Amino acid sequence: MNEPLIPSFDADERGAVALTSYLMHRHYCENDVDGILAWFDDRFLWLGTGEEEYASGTETVKAIFRQFAGKVPKCNISDEHYDAIAIAPGVFLCTGRLWIATDPSTNVYLRVHQRVAMVFRAVEGTLRCCHIHISNPYAEMTEGDVGFPTRVARQTYEYLQQCVEEQKKRIAEQTAELRSIYDTVSCGIIRLMRKGGVYHLLTFNRTLCDILGVTEDEARALDWSRGFYDGIIAGDAGRMAYALEALKAPGDVTHVDFHMDSRDGRRLCLTGTNTFISEDERGQIIQCIAFDVTRRVELEETLKRLSYEDTLTGLFNRNSFNAELRRRHSDPGERLGVACFDINGLKATNDREGHSAGDMLIHRVAAHIRRVFEGKAYRTGGDEFVVIDASSGEEAFRKGVNAVREAMRKDGLQISAGASWRGSGCDIKEQFDEADHRMYEDKKRFYSDGRHDRRAR
Repeated sequence: MNEPLIPSFDADERGAVALTSYLMHRHYCENDVDGILAWFDDRFLWLGTGEEEYASGTETVKAIFRQFAGKVPKCNISDEHYDAIAIAPGVFLCTGRLWIATDPSTNVYLRVHQRVAMVFRAVEGTLRCCHIHISNPYAEMTEGDVGFPTRVARQTYEYLQQCVEEQKKRIAEQTAELRSIYDTVSCGIIRLMRKGGVYHLLTFNRTLCDILGVTEDEARALDWSRGFYDGIIAGDAGRMAYALEALKAPGDVTHVDFHMDSRDGRRLCLTGTNTFISEDERGQIIQCIAFDVTRRVELEETLKRLSYEDTLTGLFNRNSFNAELRRRHSDPGERLGVACFDINGLKATNDREGHSAGDMLIHRVAAHIRRVFEGKAYRTGGDEFVVIDASSGEEAFRKGVNAVREAMRKDGLQISAGASWRGSGCDIKEQFDEADHRMYEDKKRFYSDGRHDRRAR
């Protein structure tokens, strides 16, 4: 016996009603045979719902009930109604009726209106069951049925329909929840049917439309026959096609980064995952998930650019200059020109007109240097610039330095400059020191002849 006589039921009509309900739930909802047998009196009569279900004697009935273990599918009980009366001192009769329906999880669909009668005897202050009579209000056939138990069939059908509707409701709620998630995730999702190398659109989420810059109707109208939107730029389209062709069997996954022009004119950077989902007689289900990483790529490129570019002038910065020195030290090249430029009077401009004016002066100087030596100029300090030219011959290099000087003069800017060029025996450090020394010699001449007192236009 798994469970003792707990809970306790008072030896009165209310106790008889409570114990009747308890035993019905134990049988139909829990299939707890031992929990029922624990309440049997030492004298017992039983009538079941089946034609042959009749027995007397406690041990005989217990043996029958033990056969029920594991045989009764889980049921749900509803609309219980019981009444009890005392038919003799310490003896109570309880009758009732209730609806019993199999739980949908059992995949068995049956709903019946059950009747029950139980007799209890008070033993040492608690109730013991000495009689159970279970019946349905109909046998296999009822009055009016001809050739088939219509009423039972109708009730079972109604219950099945009720279960189906409840299941539909749950599925609809789950579908709505999944659709909400599907439409609000931060990636575009699209499913395609592939057959004979041709792709047909099945479904997509709202984020995909946002990425493409189209409405849902416009997305459906796009040509998906190649497996992707035709806005992918030409070079990446081939890589995307290859990634899709590599999906040979369910479970295969490929990854691809690509660029795309959206319908609203944006150039986007995306990273995608393609998955072979399943295959049947209709074709192969291919799913593509794409994340818009444009902003991330732009930030990465900005950070990368800031690591080597001077933000004020757009020239290479001191970090880039140091890296170039290291590279040229190990590979000096066959020819090399180095020029150093320094702004004259920057401090005076800052003191007289403010640092905004000084920044504008730096920007103007840098623009002239960059115009002549595009991709070869570095801002190495507040007012210091260096050109490293490994491609020009000596004549072109020196003409370039003079062109910078002349452009500065015409723009009313004062600079000092020094240069070094070698066609052999190149040494970046030595040549930088030569150019820097010559630039400082030029600056001394500028300040010694009084030109520093002239204000830049």
